[in-house]
Amino acid sequence: MILEENLECISPRVVLVPPSESDDAPFAALRCHPETRRYLPFVPDHCSPQEARELRTSRAPDRTRIDFSIYVATQGSPPKYAGAVGILNINETFNACDAGISIVPEYFRAGIATEALYGLLRYAFEDRKLHRVVFHTAITNIRMRGWLERFGAPLEGTLRESLPDGNSGYTDACVYGILEQEWVQVIKAKMEERINGV
Repeated sequence: MILEENLECISPRVVLVPPSESDDAPFAALRCHPETRRYLPFVPDHCSPQEARELRTSRAPDRTRIDFSIYVATQGSPPKYAGAVGILNINETFNACDAGISIVPEYFRAGIATEALYGLLRYAFEDRKLHRVVFHTAITNIRMRGWLERFGAPLEGTLRESLPDGNSGYTDACVYGILEQEWVQVIKAKMEERINGV
């Protein structure tokens, strides 16, 4: 499903926008970038803008997922594509979903993921009124695991050999879950402090 409006993050520096045709080429480059494949080895090692367009248009009618493109605004320049973020497997019966993010490597360690995920989690919990948001990440994805643990997302378990490893084998996935009350009582404030440099 594609929303009609942008999602504001905590600062005007980062904005989440519905994916559009102009995002197809940068999304394709991100999807098959070696750093992306390092953390998501099951994605194809090649993705053309046409394939990205087909993926975007095939996802548009899917009411169980909402995708956003991440844009970063810099003074005096037009906003620049910085990645993709979204919620998927939305289950309205259980008020739950999964979430995921992929950042253009030049924006690693720049706080973009924190701001983008803040906007996404605020949307999931406060606008959609979901009760639970789950992240599945490869056990080897130390960067994402560290991010989740830094902000207080509990590790709920490990799914053995649940993700293809890109080499005809499988790797374990760590499952982190955030409940609505954890967002309200702990995680939201921790993220705001980090974003605001407190």
